Amino acid sequence: MNKDDLIAFEDRIGKLYENGDLPFLFHLSGGNEDQLIDLFKNIDENDYVLSNHRSHYHALLHGISPEKLENLILNGRSMFVYEKDRNFFCSAIIGGTPGIAIGIAWALKRKGSKQKVWCFVGDGTEDNGHLFEAIRYAEGWDLPCIFVIENNDRSVEATNKDRWGTAGDYEWDSNKVIKYKYDITFPHARKPGIVDLSKTKPKSHEEYFPPHSYPKVKEKISELSYKEAIFESMEDLGRKGYVFIGYNVLKGNAMGTLASVPDSQKIETPVAENLMMGLAIGMSFEGFKPVVYFERQDFMMVAMDAIVNHLDKIERISHGEFKVPVIIRAVVADGGPFYSGITHSQDFTKMFQAVLQMPIFVPQSGSDVKTAFEYGSSIDKPIMVVEYKSRY
Repeated sequence: MNKDDLIAFEDRIGKLYENGDLPFLFHLSGGNEDQLIDLFKNIDENDYVLSNHRSHYHALLHGISPEKLENLILNGRSMFVYEKDRNFFCSAIIGGTPGIAIGIAWALKRKGSKQKVWCFVGDGTEDNGHLFEAIRYAEGWDLPCIFVIENNDRSVEATNKDRWGTAGDYEWDSNKVIKYKYDITFPHARKPGIVDLSKTKPKSHEEYFPPHSYPKVKEKISELSYKEAIFESMEDLGRKGYVFIGYNVLKGNAMGTLASVPDSQKIETPVAENLMMGLAIGMSFEGFKPVVYFERQDFMMVAMDAIVNHLDKIERISHGEFKVPVIIRAVVADGGPFYSGITHSQDFTKMFQAVLQMPIFVPQSGSDVKTAFEYGSSIDKPIMVVEYKSRY
C-alpha cells in the first residue's frame, strides 16, 4: 500500500464520520505515511505488530485489507483491530502493550523463532513506567522486540513540554527503540466540527463485543490437606508444561510450592507486576500456558491494568481471535509467624469478583484446590485462584 492509498483511506473514514455514520471514538492517522512505509519495509509479514488507539495505518501496512478494516471501524472497533492470522494485536490502553510485547518476544526466543515483535506506541506512552520497564527487560534479555515511539507531541491538546517541562523532548539510548517525530494531520480524536448522529442507533456493549462463556466446573474430591493440594497441583501443572512467572518463583519456589517443578519452567521477574502479567499474556499468544504468582494480593494493584483491561477482556474484544489461558495465584498474606502490616495483608477478593468476568476460585479445602487448578488447566481461558496463607 502506497502513501496515496493510506491518505485516501483515512479521508474516506473521515467522510463517513461527517456523514453521521460513525458514532464512535476513533483516532485518524496522518502525517507519518513516509516514516511508516520505510519502517514496514523491515517488518516481515509473519512478525507481530502491536498497535494502539491510532491503528489504521499499522493495520493496512501489515496486510489487513481496507475492506475488513473499514467494516471493523463501522462496527465500533477502530481501537479494537485484531487479526490473529497476521499476528496483529491492538490496545487502546496507554502503556498496555509493552509488557505483552515482551511476553510474545520471550516466547519467540524460547522457540528459536526468527520472528520479531514490533510494538508501536505514541509519545504519551513515554509518560508511563510500563514502557521503561519493558525496554529495560528487552535489553537485559536481548529479546526480539522493537518499540517504535511515534512522537506527534500531543496528548489531546497538551504538548510534551506542557507535561514534562524541560524534559519533554526525551531521547532514548537503546537499540530496542526507534523514535520519530511527525506533525499529525488530524486532531487527537475524530475530526473538527459537529456532526448529526441522530440517524445512528448505537448498540449495547454485548452487541458490539459479545461476552464469552466458560464451561461448567467439575468438582474434584481429594483427601489431601489444603497445603498438600497446592503442592500437588503445582507438580501436576509442571508436568503439563506450564511456565511459572513471578518474583521468588525460582529462588524461593513460591513459598516452596514449586520445589518439584524444573527450574527451566520458572521465570524470575523484576518487581514489576504489570510486566509479569504482560509476560504471561504475550507468552500465551504463542501457545505457552503460564501461571503468574503474586505472593501478596496487595502488590496486584500495580497489575490491575493488565488484569482488568487485558487478561480479562482480550478474548471478548478480539471476538475470540486471541485467547489467554493464564492462571493467576493470588495470595492473601493473612497468616504466618510474622505480622506483615496493613499494606501487606489486604484481601481484595471481593473487588476482583466485582470487576472481573473470569472465574475466581476461593478454595476452602484440598478438594477445592484440586478443583480450581484442574479446571484452569482444562480450558483456554484465564482464571484466578485465591490462596490464603492461614490455610497452609
